[in-house]
Amino acid sequence: MRRTIFGLAKVVVFVSAVILGCSDVGVEVVKVLPEPPVDSLPARPKRVEPPKQPTKVAKKTQGTWRGAAEPGWIPPGGISSRWEYIVVHHSATGTGSASEFHHAHQNRGWDELGYHFVIGNGSGSGDGRVEVGSRWYKQKHGAHCKTAGNYHNEHGIGVCLVGNFERSYPSHRQMASLQKLVRFLMARCRIPAGRVIGHCEAPGAATRCPGRHLNTAQLRATLRNYAVASDF
Repeated sequence: MRRTIFGLAKVVVFVSAVILGCSDVGVEVVKVLPEPPVDSLPARPKRVEPPKQPTKVAKKTQGTWRGAAEPGWIPPGGISSRWEYIVVHHSATGTGSASEFHHAHQNRGWDELGYHFVIGNGSGSGDGRVEVGSRWYKQKHGAHCKTAGNYHNEHGIGVCLVGNFERSYPSHRQMASLQKLVRFLMARCRIPAGRVIGHCEAPGAATRCPGRHLNTAQLRATLRNYAVASDF
């Protein structure tokens, strides 16, 4: 009986020890630490914004040339879409002007000057001066390059240089004005350099105009330096 009571006492002591956490095999005690004060926390790193890329400015295409218009080159009603060729002529005379050719053409029975532009040589009109004919103001068909179907009159801009270029050369000022005028017309009418022709180069034209001393092939080669794909 005493042994039994003594044994029960041992069991009670062991169980008590476990409950009180004194035994090596007892419940593990977890300590909860207090949170640190806010001031002691490390500062949150600031977000660094990526640098803004500079705005790219589109570069202008090199060589583009829209044509600086001289007085009268742009008619009051604008430029028609009918034009497809520029036809270069010489007057085959030593002197002349738009006014003189106008009267000469009327004497032939025409209604007015047959060309759209006349470029003087200093005799009758200023050397290199570009005179604008009434047909250009009206955007009217020409009377300067008669061929089958009259195509190059209906769709060709007639430019006449005063002079006989079978015998002499056009002046430097005439050629400079011709290039400036033709470049303007090419840009505004979207005419490629290949469609800048001499009168004699029109199909079926029986003439030597504008003469052997005005090299239209060389003129076209020079004009191609100014031609830009975006323009044509």
